[in-house]
Amino acid sequence: MLSVALEKLQPSVARQVRPTDRIEVLERHGRSLGASVADAARALRVLAIVLPLLCLALAGAALWASPDRRRTVAELGVGAAAAGIAVVVLLGIARSVAVREVHGADARAAAGAIWDAFLGDLRSAAWILAACGAIVTAAATSLLRPMDVGERLRRLADHVAAEQPTTPRRALRAVALIAAGVVALLARDAVVSLAVTLLGVLLIYSGANALLRLVYRPPAAATDGAPPPDPARPAAGSASRRRRRLGAVAAGGLVIAVVAAFLGTGGATTAAPRTNACNGHVELCDRPLDRVALVATHNAMSVPLPGWFSAEQDRPIAGQLEDGVRGLLIDTHYADRLGNGRLRTYFGSPEDERRQAAQDGVGPEAVDAALRIRERLGFRGEGTRGMYLCHTFCEVGATSLGSVLRDINTFLVTHPNEVLVVINQDYVTPEDFVGAVDDAGLGDLVYRGPTDGDWPTLREMIDTNRRIVFLAENRAGGAPWYHPAYKAITEETPYTFRSVPLLNDPAKLPASCRPNRGPEGAPLFLINHWISTDPVPKPSDAQAVNAYDPLLRRVRRCEQIRDHVANLVAVNFYRRGDAFRVVDTLNGVGGN
Repeated sequence: MLSVALEKLQPSVARQVRPTDRIEVLERHGRSLGASVADAARALRVLAIVLPLLCLALAGAALWASPDRRRTVAELGVGAAAAGIAVVVLLGIARSVAVREVHGADARAAAGAIWDAFLGDLRSAAWILAACGAIVTAAATSLLRPMDVGERLRRLADHVAAEQPTTPRRALRAVALIAAGVVALLARDAVVSLAVTLLGVLLIYSGANALLRLVYRPPAAATDGAPPPDPARPAAGSASRRRRRLGAVAAGGLVIAVVAAFLGTGGATTAAPRTNACNGHVELCDRPLDRVALVATHNAMSVPLPGWFSAEQDRPIAGQLEDGVRGLLIDTHYADRLGNGRLRTYFGSPEDERRQAAQDGVGPEAVDAALRIRERLGFRGEGTRGMYLCHTFCEVGATSLGSVLRDINTFLVTHPNEVLVVINQDYVTPEDFVGAVDDAGLGDLVYRGPTDGDWPTLREMIDTNRRIVFLAENRAGGAPWYHPAYKAITEETPYTFRSVPLLNDPAKLPASCRPNRGPEGAPLFLINHWISTDPVPKPSDAQAVNAYDPLLRRVRRCEQIRDHVANLVAVNFYRRGDAFRVVDTLNGVGGN
């Protein structure tokens, strides 16, 4: 990933790094750094719009309240220049600290190159801001009393060198000098950057001021330090103080706005650089989707989160994707959120309730248990209807559809070489589901190509950035890309198995591989491989049926019987057993 990032962003640096070297720059724990950056960038997009407008409003207010607008313009220019310099200095310090935290000379050099590749534009933007502030200040002060930069610097140097008259001030001066020396030693790059920035800003100011004074020389009345009166706005002490406060706030808002606009509009990356691998392996790039096997999770939304009565997977969907799951089998329902925070599933009628339970593979015991929980907790009154991922009854476990779709979007943005397939057991309208996909920012990532068997390769899907396939079990539509799963695209095995021998006993495998939904010869083949033990799934069953030998044996037998390579191997408790190793074997690639 490091070498690809350098190749994409700083080719000159990349040529200096041997491609066979592996340098650990960051050890990741928990949620990925890229996902966190993406979340922050998503929030900053709003600030990138709001803060520049606020900055302009504050600057306008400062000019409106000022008794001397030319002087206020000069002060705003100084504020902008100071803001730009502050950003350069802070970036330099942060770079020095970040690089110093990396162990090893090669790793530090690589980390510095990555920092410069990703944040070099921000430093350039800060330089431009500082230069613009200097020019604005020069333009304004050329009409007032020009500032003698050399004299100001001499006074500052004399003040720093002079011995202070009191003991506390002498001690403070000594501490400040020591601190400055320590910073100069520990953050040499930042100090050099600051010195160069200050010199550049001062040169721009001096040159612009001299040029503008050639064009316009202020009248004599304006050169004695007193600005020409503005009869429309008589000077007042309170107005002057208000002007200074507004000017300071506007300058502060300016630096925040510049940083937010840079981060929110793409100056700082939210997507990781692409690699040569596809779904983790170079060998898969030239294969069409219908020739690739993926680990899939059955009832992917049924996870160990607060409010879920029982779970069928080990981690939430965001964690599943980080672990390598590339197929998601989800159920979407309408539910009403009541005033007490509880959810009440909307079925439409009692008949629909039983029909949906049967379609979900939920046995009578589980239905009765859910109804008892609903009755005991009490779900009365009106509520706000929304879409949730639930397993038949949202009362015993639900996650907002929008939050999961946003997690998927974050994963795809931060993992640009991954392709996903989502099969939605839908009890919501296609229009509502498509709207939720668009609201989550996934619309631009949805696969829109052919589904009749002429699938593109993974590399083609990645290059076109159409990397997620959405299929509907019941009602597709709402958008051309939302296809019916079992009408022509997917064929599957049965999905109701009540005991381990039904999947592990070689004599019983032919029955477990018989056709269920979907036409023979459909391009995608879904192998359902889990044990149903209502009302509570058993991780121990998953450990037994997901073990390498029995899982691989069944998949190979189903491939032989159905004359189709396995595409989606759907399991419960995907972390138990060896589902990922089995899929690697099916794909003929090495383990991760």
